[in-house]
Amino acid sequence: MGQFYTEIPTFLIPWIKEQKMFWVATAPLSETGHVNVSPKGFNGTFHIVDQTRVWYEDMSGSGAETVAHLRENERITIMFNAFEGPPRIVRLFGKGTVHEFDTPEYNALIPLNQRQPGSRSAIVVDIHKVGSSCGYSIPFYEFKANRMKLHIMAARKESEDIKAESCTICADGPPLPEKGLKSYWKLNNANSIDGLPAMRDAFKSTTMFNQEIVQRDWGTDDERFATEVKAKPAKLAFIDARLLAGFVIGILVSGLFASLVGGVGLKTKVWWM
Repeated sequence: MGQFYTEIPTFLIPWIKEQKMFWVATAPLSETGHVNVSPKGFNGTFHIVDQTRVWYEDMSGSGAETVAHLRENERITIMFNAFEGPPRIVRLFGKGTVHEFDTPEYNALIPLNQRQPGSRSAIVVDIHKVGSSCGYSIPFYEFKANRMKLHIMAARKESEDIKAESCTICADGPPLPEKGLKSYWKLNNANSIDGLPAMRDAFKSTTMFNQEIVQRDWGTDDERFATEVKAKPAKLAFIDARLLAGFVIGILVSGLFASLVGGVGLKTKVWWM
């Protein structure tokens, strides 16, 4: 049976910190608006301040529904569930606040030299209720690795911004190269799919992204994935070859046995498929 608390119980804090991903749910006030659920997960992006406040580093994406909904009504639920060990689901109900890139609040939480490539805001949640339930039907899954594709893409876009800003005087706002991240925010993250305002100021910032972070080796997610995909057909082909060899050997042995039986005068009939 589910249990409810007014804050995060101390025994749940270590468990929450161990989880590799979580879901964020928000909704607009309109009856015809779209309810949104977003999967989140990368090591070091979720933080517990205390038993009534958490925050996470919001990464750039194709939409900005969470940001837009929080600006309109602040309602948010964060959900964790166990993929290994004893079954468990935990929901954090609260009110969320958006702090965009390069605002004083964002910079206090995420210094420029510590942010992830593509980080566009900090979502701070003040919790008023916590729900814990069983999750008996949730399947077991094994964590393999963080996906690096977003980091690689974002670092490439931030590099375009750095090149443009380093050779331009930003008197009336930063230059917005077409392939840069700030241009992406302006074109793709300014509004929700329902037309609610989302990202408003980050793309106006004249602060340059940290070049050291942008140039860091963020791995080769595509190559690792391609290697794993190619390995599976090769393994299956090996298994198929063994099955075929076994079938052929079985036929030969059956034929040999039939010949031997026939040679000693027994009436044997062999049916071939």
